[in-house]
Amino acid sequence: MYLNVFVDNQFYIFNYELGFMVFWYLLVIIAFIGILFSTVVDIKKREVPNWVSYSLIGVGFGIRAIYSLIYEDFSFLLYGALGFIIFFIFANLMYYTKQWGGGDCKLLMGLGVLFGNYEPIFNTLHNLPFLGTLLLNIFVAGAFWGILFSTYLAIKNWNKFILEYRKQDFTIFKVSAAIVFLVLIITYFILDRLFFKFAFIFLILLLFMVFLINFIRAVENCCMYKLVNVDKLVEGDWIVNDVKKNKKIIVKVRNIGLTLNDLNLLKKNNIKKVLVKEGVPFVPGFLIGFLVSVFLGDWFLIFI
Repeated sequence: MYLNVFVDNQFYIFNYELGFMVFWYLLVIIAFIGILFSTVVDIKKREVPNWVSYSLIGVGFGIRAIYSLIYEDFSFLLYGALGFIIFFIFANLMYYTKQWGGGDCKLLMGLGVLFGNYEPIFNTLHNLPFLGTLLLNIFVAGAFWGILFSTYLAIKNWNKFILEYRKQDFTIFKVSAAIVFLVLIITYFILDRLFFKFAFIFLILLLFMVFLINFIRAVENCCMYKLVNVDKLVEGDWIVNDVKKNKKIIVKVRNIGLTLNDLNLLKKNNIKKVLVKEGVPFVPGFLIGFLVSVFLGDWFLIFI
């Protein structure tokens, strides 16, 4: 009798752990397919299909609901809701500060549902909650991707870029360079070698950031402002100026971009083209950050 109970318990534990592994592998695969498809569309069309984001949210809650019923453990569903709420708040912060488009925000919410309580299935370094790891890696990857993509635009439109770059005000850069040089000389004689190395790295990075601001501003001015046919506009596109007809404002510039009502007003008033600012497609940063989070984890803790 005791042997049967022991065997039954071992079999239950084995099935429970196996079910968990299948659960995580399934969510990782679903997320990868969704982000990969969104990346391709974002690069080509500068938009993220709503149906992809809504599918990730729906499938995530659906799978979690099924597991909650099978194992009679509703924490599966609750963690999905918690991940959704956390990323919903953060996504709206990014949206209303004009950092991300609506598609990026909805995609992030979908990832929140999928990975609300993710437990790493690969041998990776994880000290932070996975949602924190994912968010940090997306930002770091997005920054590198943004620089890489901006460099590509600058090379592609080299003549325009050079003309625009020469118009930039380098006063801040020159002053910063002089301060950095002076501080490095002083710290070399005052601080020990370890602190000097940290000061050197920090100040060089600061100088690079100042240079980067001018670089990105030049890229934006020469490559990211385009006249677009109204028929090709989508919800969330950012217009540069208020759209007027007969000195009357039809559509105002908003931090949230164009709404469906704005698009209807433009068409109703027979507006043909508007000046739009195209941002860097950010979803490739999602893809890179996601892969780094799953296969490497908190890689940045190595340097702390």
